Amino acid sequence: MENRISRLAALHPGEKGRIVGVYVRDGMGQRLKDMGFEPGVEIECVLESPFGDPAAYFIKGTLIAVRKEDAEKIEVEMIFFREPQCV
Repeated sequence: MENRISRLAALHPGEKGRIVGVYVRDGMGQRLKDMGFEPGVEIECVLESPFGDPAAYFIKGTLIAVRKEDAEKIEVEMIFFREPQCV
């Protein structure tokens, strides 16, 4: 399976990635870094809200909800993702 670079917001429940970069500005960017959102750290999407915003991610032993607006600014290398299914 080939690794792919994507945005954190593209992960669905059960999919995992490794953070490549965090491009969130202002105080939220620093808060995310303080919670472990750093390059090289594995992250897993665990839950999506009914309308897709926010989503919950498991990172460094903690479950954290992140708004889609911020998840779009976090780049990940997908390390486990579901292949599209033919119907």
